Amino acid sequence: MATKTPVDSASQEPKQNIRERVYHYVRNQIRKGEVSFEHKLVDHEIAALLGVSRMPVREALLQMKSEGLLEGTARGFILRRFTPTDIANIFETRLLLEPTAASEACRHTTLEGLGRMRSAISAAEQAYASDDAARFIEASEAFRTAWIGMVPNPHLVQTIDRLRDHVEAVRLATLRDREVQKAALENNRAILEAFMHADAEAAKVKTTASLRLAATFYYTTQEAIIGGSFDETPGQALSRTSAARKDARPVKG
Repeated sequence: MATKTPVDSASQEPKQNIRERVYHYVRNQIRKGEVSFEHKLVDHEIAALLGVSRMPVREALLQMKSEGLLEGTARGFILRRFTPTDIANIFETRLLLEPTAASEACRHTTLEGLGRMRSAISAAEQAYASDDAARFIEASEAFRTAWIGMVPNPHLVQTIDRLRDHVEAVRLATLRDREVQKAALENNRAILEAFMHADAEAAKVKTTASLRLAATFYYTTQEAIIGGSFDETPGQALSRTSAARKDARPVKG
């Protein structure tokens, strides 16, 4: 994982607080692509890295296991490997929640939130121009964090974040492809435009379209990462399915 980052700055800090901070630290590492499917998360190693006791680290990892993000092994924890059916079900649920969340966020926009969205788009454009995948991923996360931060329902936000975390490793892999980056940037620009015009319905429609396109890339890259035959990049898959993109669905029906 990343370099040592003190989590327990106060020796008398309650264990629950340490567990929560470790939990968020590990989740952020996953979101940044620091944890792969081959990476084992071992409680005593993380405890040593962060300068905390082993027990709250283990509790944080067990919490992520109970949420379906990690799997337990004989030695440590690993990212859960989801089946194509799992991914389809996750996207089906996200399609029920995220467009509505975007619509609500659009109705509760703030100048600060809009500024953060614009800054994230600018950063993504610069990263794309310089072919910097790591910076592009960071900017994409910042954009999403900006609009999610304006959703007035914290329970909805927690549910959406948890579902998205389940497919984070595959999402990060797709965003390293130039064609996927281009499509993601175009989608985010469209979402920003909807927010700038306070058009809640457009925000809902654009978020729906973004999720459906993302599903196409996820399925292709999932096959490459988790297993199975794979002979094209996500960008090639985009070209191959360009005629059907508007009607892409993560599940049948």
